Amino acid sequence: MEYPRTFQTNPKVLVWGESELASRLAEEIGRQHPVVWALPGEAVEQPRGITVLPNSRLIEVAGAAGCFSLQIETSGSVIRQEAGTIVVVLELELDVPAAFRTIEEADQPLTIVMVVDGVRPGVFREIAEGALTLARRGHRVFLIVDEVQVGFPDGEEIYQEARRAGVVFLKDTAVHFDGGSAACGTKQPTAGEETPAGFREFIGQKVYLDCRSLGDIGSWVIEADRLWFFSGDRVRADYRQIRKILGIAGADCQEYYPLRTRRKGILEVDPGWGEPLSPEEILAAVKTLIRSQAGEAEPVCRYEVRGELCALCFTCYRTCPHGAVSIREGAENLYGQAMFIDPRACFNCGRCYAECPARAIRLHLQPEESTKAVVLACENSGGPLLEGSGIPKLLFPCAGGIGITDMLRAWRPGIERLVVMTCRDGKCQHRDGGKRLKLRAERLNRLFRLLNNPVRIEVVQVSAQDRADEVWRRVSGL
Repeated sequence: MEYPRTFQTNPKVLVWGESELASRLAEEIGRQHPVVWALPGEAVEQPRGITVLPNSRLIEVAGAAGCFSLQIETSGSVIRQEAGTIVVVLELELDVPAAFRTIEEADQPLTIVMVVDGVRPGVFREIAEGALTLARRGHRVFLIVDEVQVGFPDGEEIYQEARRAGVVFLKDTAVHFDGGSAACGTKQPTAGEETPAGFREFIGQKVYLDCRSLGDIGSWVIEADRLWFFSGDRVRADYRQIRKILGIAGADCQEYYPLRTRRKGILEVDPGWGEPLSPEEILAAVKTLIRSQAGEAEPVCRYEVRGELCALCFTCYRTCPHGAVSIREGAENLYGQAMFIDPRACFNCGRCYAECPARAIRLHLQPEESTKAVVLACENSGGPLLEGSGIPKLLFPCAGGIGITDMLRAWRPGIERLVVMTCRDGKCQHRDGGKRLKLRAERLNRLFRLLNNPVRIEVVQVSAQDRADEVWRRVSGL
């Protein structure tokens, strides 16, 4: 089955969101592309030259990058909207500014204890800045956190300024409080434990803090005028449903891959990660991504289904994390049909290739020459670290695409070590590619043991932020 060489691309961009940033994105993108702005409520003002769909609800989406077709209910009517690119600006359940507004009118200094658990950098920044503002107004503020986060623009400066202003930061601290009822001594979730998302407030509480990092000094008792719990910062329920319909729900990789999702042509702005870029840079980055996806470029690696070998088992369809696999007619096999990988939607992660039981998916890659070791690596994490190392390597778009056949082909007499480098758990942009790879490596290691072959597959987890020299030593076995 041959791939089409050209595809028609719809230049229209659909922006979905209700925030000021969504409005600005629609307006800025509209300077270069036709834009449709869909939002759950009413638009405060309609940007010039933009089609606005108020009171919108997404029903379904079909197609791939460059040719999406969406069914949308808007103001009581159901319409079909075409778009080449979709940009979603998410909203969170946790409204941090609303919490701080509750004491804006306080006429005397208060003692405020904030327990912050399981929030991402963007939300942590809002809380830290709010704590700093309260301390400058004369309030006594305790900030109990699972982690002091400073990995965002001006993060270290905000942290140091808050400390100078009198904010007390505590880690690894269990919190108890007396509600004045039979529930005396109720233990609230400790930092690091899973908690319900949202904000909770308790007024006039005696708070007991057991700070493990300070040693066995007993409980620290604080008479708190306000006790606040910021627990989790999940995406709001209606936006979670939108993500599910679009096929981009699941593991969150915005920390390492800002604005990108697991589907080509669908971009996502997640305020939970804050603004690794300024608002202006977000606008520029989104416009650049749209331009790069407007015309289909040849992928670095091409996975192609050989129709005559396809057993129509749907394994590739089930395992593809990007919605890039469908059925196409006209195959020269028993069924007259075969699976088809759409280049417009394919990220070339190789999951389908590695999982196909019929070996019906073709890939052409050759490992570099080596005498002692071979490294197979994810190009997102291992690739940058191995650059310039001189270590022979074979790079894959995702470690989840490294199949047993690839590992067997990489081994030959004289090879002493076979190292596979993968992203850390939870950091794979293609949904748990490393976990599936480990299962294959374990199966292959069992086979080597049965054959009395001394070679073992070594799985090494790395991050692009690791020190390259340390990774080189680990991979080289030094």
